[in-house]
Amino acid sequence: MISAVAFTALLASYQVSAFQPLPSNIHGFNRAVHGLAQPRPSTTSLLAFDTKQNVSEVIGSSITSSGNTEPLEMAYLQETLDQEKEMFAAFDVSSSSTEIVVAAAEQETAEVSPLEGLFWRGSVVLLCGLWASNFPIAKMIMAEPGVDSSLYAVTRFAVAALALAPGAIASTRRTGMDWETLKGAFICGSWVAFGYLGQTLGLLSTTASRSCVICSLHCVFVAIIAEWMRVNKAKETMMQSTQFDFKRLIPASIAVAGVAVVELQGAAGGPNVGDLLSFAQPIGFGLGYLMLEELMAKRPDTALAVSAIKLAVVALASFVMFELTPIIQNGGLDNWSFAVPDFGAILASPTALAGVLYTGLVTTALALWIESKAFVRVPATDASLILTTEPLFAAGLAAVTLGETFGLSDYAGASLIIAACVMATLMDDESRDEGCPPDADECEAPRSTFGGY
Repeated sequence: MISAVAFTALLASYQVSAFQPLPSNIHGFNRAVHGLAQPRPSTTSLLAFDTKQNVSEVIGSSITSSGNTEPLEMAYLQETLDQEKEMFAAFDVSSSSTEIVVAAAEQETAEVSPLEGLFWRGSVVLLCGLWASNFPIAKMIMAEPGVDSSLYAVTRFAVAALALAPGAIASTRRTGMDWETLKGAFICGSWVAFGYLGQTLGLLSTTASRSCVICSLHCVFVAIIAEWMRVNKAKETMMQSTQFDFKRLIPASIAVAGVAVVELQGAAGGPNVGDLLSFAQPIGFGLGYLMLEELMAKRPDTALAVSAIKLAVVALASFVMFELTPIIQNGGLDNWSFAVPDFGAILASPTALAGVLYTGLVTTALALWIESKAFVRVPATDASLILTTEPLFAAGLAAVTLGETFGLSDYAGASLIIAACVMATLMDDESRDEGCPPDADECEAPRSTFGGY
């Protein structure tokens, strides 16, 4: 953040009189300031005023009616700036008008030391373990008497949403919430709910390790959808090639081969309905990632509130599934009535209670918080490559907790899927580097096509 002394010296060096537009290199200075700052300021104050109006109360300069200024009273300017609670973080002078725009922001640096970088990469490895543990823990919970998939889902996500609610409310009071962001968060949550329900229902008849392997396909799904979105955007702007890059289909083909090996030759036997339901994960989670990326690009200050809304939508969808389950089981509306979830079975079982608290508070609410912190400090490509190991974590945990087997064919198929994910990530990174103009100040960060739920 620029100190008052530095700001005063800068004004003196440019000899600002009559507030004429500053030389073009001042814009390079602004870019340098913003480049050193974290791109998500927590508080931003924007003040704009016209130089043909009297602004002596703001900067200690009087302006004549003809639009000219008297010399700046530097001592008064220094005293005024010292009294400000928030120093000027950056300023820009438009070359096409005589407006002065002053932006004051609370910003943190995004730079981290090598030791901190190692710590945050370790946090991403921790996330792998947390997200992978969801699969075997869920099977253990749903194996308890009286605990079905719908009761587990509504309990888990209600606990997670309530855990984030206080922080989300406080964040919304500070930053506000516009209708477009609220609507986007609801739609994003709907896609995530689709993926979660497929995961929960699929685990009733498929193994935890196989479900996680299928879930990892979202990296390839996101890469293909992102390329399709790029082509559509390019057709509107005509700034890039409008041809679909069919190289994007190479990772998809490798991933399909990996799934085929797991499904047809895996230790868990042939395909079943649980595998089919599990394919809702890459679709729902993948579209949820893309929508979340769009939301955070526009309103990064609403990250906590959007996460809470997403979980609330998933909890609501789980409750709807809870109400519809008797109808599906009975084959009609006969003898159906509105029911309030009975949490007695969960409270009576130490395994189920501990599992719900763990998946709700740790692998969902806490993991979202760690993700929001770690993914700002770890390059997207590095995080994506680390997260490709999630199926291996799931296989190991399932073998220890559930006694599931993961044969040679399963490892071969999972390796193909992980290789496809790595290739998709590297191709995404390479395409963004190639598409960046040589004279651009900065390029768009590579999309992280991985994440966990």
